[in-house]
Amino acid sequence: MARPTIHRPDRYQIILLILTLVYIVVFTQLAFAQHAGMRTHQSDLGQMDQAIWNSSRGRFLEFSKDGFQSTRLTDHVEPIFILISPTFWVWNDVRAILFLQVLFVAIGVWPLFALARRLIPPLPALAIAIAYLLNPQLQSALLTEFHAIPLAVPLILWAFWAVEARRWRQFVIAAILLALVKEEAALLAAGFGLWAIWRTALVANFRLRISDREIRFGVAILIFGLTWFLLTTFVIIPSHAATVYGVEQSTYFHRYGALGDSPIDILKNLVTRPRLVWQIASEPARAGYVLTLLAAFGFLGLFGLDVLVLSLPVFLANLLSAYPAQYFGEFHYSAPLVPYFAVAAAYGSARLLRLGQHERWGWFKRWGPIILFVWLLLWAGLGYVRGGRAPLGGRYDPTPSTAHHRLLPRFLDQIPADAAVTATAAVHPHISHRQYANQFPAGLTGDHPADWALLDVTTNTDMAPGDLRDAVMTMFAADWGVVDAADGFLLLARNAPAKEIPPAFYDFVRSQGDPDMAAGPLTFLDIQADDRPYWRQTKLVSHWLVGNDFTPGSVRPWLEVRKPDGGLVYTLDDLTPPALVWYPPDQWQPGDLITITTTPLALPADAGVAIAVVHGPDPKQPGDRLPFESVVLDQPLASTPDQTLALVGAFRRGDDDQLRTMPLQSPDDNGIRNASAKFGLPVGGELAVDAYFPAQAAAGGSVPVWLYWLNDLPPGFVPFVHLRQGDSIISQSDGQPHVFLPGARSDSLTDWRQLQLPPAVRSGENLTLVIGFYDPANGQRLDLLDAAGNPAGNEFTLGLIHITPPLKPDQTCALIPTACDD
Repeated sequence: MARPTIHRPDRYQIILLILTLVYIVVFTQLAFAQHAGMRTHQSDLGQMDQAIWNSSRGRFLEFSKDGFQSTRLTDHVEPIFILISPTFWVWNDVRAILFLQVLFVAIGVWPLFALARRLIPPLPALAIAIAYLLNPQLQSALLTEFHAIPLAVPLILWAFWAVEARRWRQFVIAAILLALVKEEAALLAAGFGLWAIWRTALVANFRLRISDREIRFGVAILIFGLTWFLLTTFVIIPSHAATVYGVEQSTYFHRYGALGDSPIDILKNLVTRPRLVWQIASEPARAGYVLTLLAAFGFLGLFGLDVLVLSLPVFLANLLSAYPAQYFGEFHYSAPLVPYFAVAAAYGSARLLRLGQHERWGWFKRWGPIILFVWLLLWAGLGYVRGGRAPLGGRYDPTPSTAHHRLLPRFLDQIPADAAVTATAAVHPHISHRQYANQFPAGLTGDHPADWALLDVTTNTDMAPGDLRDAVMTMFAADWGVVDAADGFLLLARNAPAKEIPPAFYDFVRSQGDPDMAAGPLTFLDIQADDRPYWRQTKLVSHWLVGNDFTPGSVRPWLEVRKPDGGLVYTLDDLTPPALVWYPPDQWQPGDLITITTTPLALPADAGVAIAVVHGPDPKQPGDRLPFESVVLDQPLASTPDQTLALVGAFRRGDDDQLRTMPLQSPDDNGIRNASAKFGLPVGGELAVDAYFPAQAAAGGSVPVWLYWLNDLPPGFVPFVHLRQGDSIISQSDGQPHVFLPGARSDSLTDWRQLQLPPAVRSGENLTLVIGFYDPANGQRLDLLDAAGNPAGNEFTLGLIHITPPLKPDQTCALIPTACDD
């Protein structure tokens, strides 16, 4: 009796197995940590998890929205959610679908590798598989909470492999499942019908009959995909959307700006206005999007354009959208495109290697696979270093876990499993395994009103802090009471007797300090930046000590964020932090150590933080502020001439998006040049000036200039900084020194200017930067001195500023424009 053949994995499969397991472990951990750190929200993890969980209980695609029970069909048709819902029979936890999403994308590498090995040698096939695992767009999809479309990735690759392997039953299953992922995925499934016909035609040298089984399969999938797309997009979604949005069409057609907001208008403009389409598609950010997709697989997809044509429905939907998240590649929208570019690279590599069979390219036959292997890994590695989301990746954004986050299970355990709940945005995904789960304040009324409310006032709430507190006070005035509270968490229930918030709730604001250490009634201690570089969002955390001579309501803290030129960016009055809303100064007591954390701020590239203690009605009036000697323990970095507003922190965001604390001293960035000069004083002596300035600046941006001098300016004289185009002054900054605060002085930094470049300045120009000193009363200037101490004019040319092309906005800039302010 013959022994059955055992197919042992070869070394390439073993390597790929190890890499796949590492990928699953790393991204599962990152996804779980993001959820545990409360960086997931009702939109989108909470609402999708609830729809899937309800599906597992027979309530297909049902979820709570704005206080009533809705269905996912108002926005999308995602039958795949029903198919994966039994996952919750095995593990009844929201993390199950986060793991499932990672698993789906990870196992997609195997049909890709199997397909590539049918086309090219194993070494470049392995490189394509590795490039797939390193792909930043796929990694970003796994860390954009949870969505249906990443689940399409392995199905796309399975369908490609099935066609190449002539496994037609598997092809049909893969294509049908793909169509069930989401409405636009049905167009991708239809494309596979064309692909099956095309590949069959190539194999048969275009001698085909409609009766051929392969052709029938292809035609059937083509018709099925198109029919399902039309049904879902123009029948199912409109019929459900009408009751929610008041319009009988998908709301996502409104994302196409100049191309129109209806399917007919969009299609019409695509055909009749090619110039407009090109104008949109060729914008730098969109062109960069295309290049990034191609570069991830070494541009080899250009030799497999027949594959890329199949992705056009989703590719064009992303490229032409007016919603930046679709064409920057850092959300989930690009996930279904990555398989096409990977497969195109496999076919493209095969075609290149076939060219190497020519006698003139004999060397390529031997070295081609190795060259392709190295080429692919170089490009994949470069893409990962620039945009990867795991360790060593350029967009690595780990989620910290704090004692506050670890308190959440304590409150979750107290809520009955079948209770209707309303919760703040970041808490919602943790309570969404129930039929009725709304985002606060929705769900307080309606057909199925919540009996429990779990709020966290310190994380994302999608509400102004004052509005959230007002809603809670209204609940107390009705039939709601407190069940538990700690460190900003507040658990409420209907008919609970307690109407007072327990002291432990305020732990996020106050702790115990030593009032004898205070310099006055209220003393500033320090400032810290809780920064998230990925979104360039910063929470400023300041600590204050209430002294023995504090009288409740007599004084209050004040904080400002300013640009180097003194421009005001933010104050505590702009959006009152949760700490001051829930535990205002009129409730403070001596010995309280107060922590005030701002809401997330988009700081300018260079930001200074100033503080004061206010005892009057207008914080901007020096007479209503205390002298800083009674406000801070240590000497501030700088202060206003009246010494009531103190600069206590300065931050700079570098090119790597990291926010760093700045010592106020000579800039040490790359590309910063230094020049020194001496000016003669009217009464004799010299004024030595050191200047630091950049060698180049981007068009549309600004030119920072740092000025230092060892002795005071002569009375009546002020510095000027001019930026000149030929003999014309196109930007200038004259007047008293600025160190974030107008008129402020610092022992280490004398002056900091920013000159805005006018729109007329173009890339490639060289502008002249000039400084000097003059008396505004009569225009008299100080003489510039040469090395011998003799007059050499009345201004000093620091150097030339070369103007570079405008900075290409990234996703953060596009979605949060203030995050890219100078």
